[in-house]
Amino acid sequence: MSIKSLLQLILLLLIIVILGGIYSLYFYKGPLKNKEVSNNALIEIDNSNKNLNSSMNDEILEEIKTNKKDKNYKNEKNENILTNKKKNNKKGVITLSKNNKNQLDKKDENDKIKNLTKNIEYVTSNKNGDIFKVIAEFAKTNLDNKDILDLENVNGNIKTKEKNEILISSKYASYNHSSQNSKFYQNVKIVYENKVITCDNLDISISQNIAVGYDNVILEEGNSIMKAKKITMNLLTKDISINSDNKIELKIN
Repeated sequence: MSIKSLLQLILLLLIIVILGGIYSLYFYKGPLKNKEVSNNALIEIDNSNKNLNSSMNDEILEEIKTNKKDKNYKNEKNENILTNKKKNNKKGVITLSKNNKNQLDKKDENDKIKNLTKNIEYVTSNKNGDIFKVIAEFAKTNLDNKDILDLENVNGNIKTKEKNEILISSKYASYNHSSQNSKFYQNVKIVYENKVITCDNLDISISQNIAVGYDNVILEEGNSIMKAKKITMNLLTKDISINSDNKIELKIN
């Protein structure tokens, strides 16, 4: 082989090596490069997972904090309710629900209805034979004293053997069936012969045979009108004593 041919062969080999290096550097995608790409992708996925986990952890921590605040608020509210209940109990205050209150109101109303009596009449007499009658449209037992009846729309009369009948009416009255005493009040009116007496209150004692009217007493007889502080009537003799500023006493024949 000549020197010229040897040089040509070396030059050809050199050109092949250069071309192979260029191809390997810029165009070859072998396992090594794919492995490097895969590693980069895994790194990016891992970073993404870390960011996601961090975001999720932040959300969970925020939710825990919110739940803790709500729980603390509920506990504080419950403590305030318990404190108020203790204060009310110390003061003797009884707290009722709306339903319980309505039931109690209904029960009280039913008790009042059961205790109410319609068209009641009481008749009593004294040792002289005088008869005292009380008639009421409504009556119920007094809550403070069971011997007393509270009357409404009341009419009464006193009859004697020798004198005319005395008529009495009022809006309300209290009758004690033990002592047989009565108290008439509000729009009280007494009619005896030609006399009409009005007052705010009238007390009748059967045992003492006396009736006393007081507060805004007005006596009308014929064309005359007299105002008095108090008027007293003897139920046996029917004599009337008028206590006024000029202390006039009127005797009935």
